[in-house]
Amino acid sequence: MTRIASVSYARAHLPKIMVSLRKNKQGRVIIARNGAASAMLLAPEEFETLEILADKKFMLSLLKAKAAEQAKRLGEHEDVFK
Repeated sequence: MTRIASVSYARAHLPKIMVSLRKNKQGRVIIARNGAASAMLLAPEEFETLEILADKKFMLSLLKAKAAEQAKRLGEHEDVFK
């Protein structure tokens, strides 16, 4: 869930916002200055997800693994780590 907070609200309630993001393990808080977005706070898990999605090499390997699984081209653990 994405929420919007003013800079003054975020400054006054930062500990509460941080606990909420950590507890929910998802979500974003856009911090607005003069009505325009100027920063964003993310839950750590959401940031990790963005890092994974941004890693093109890793995402390509996931797609290849998914295709191999769907085509039943799976190998044994010993064959992979020789």
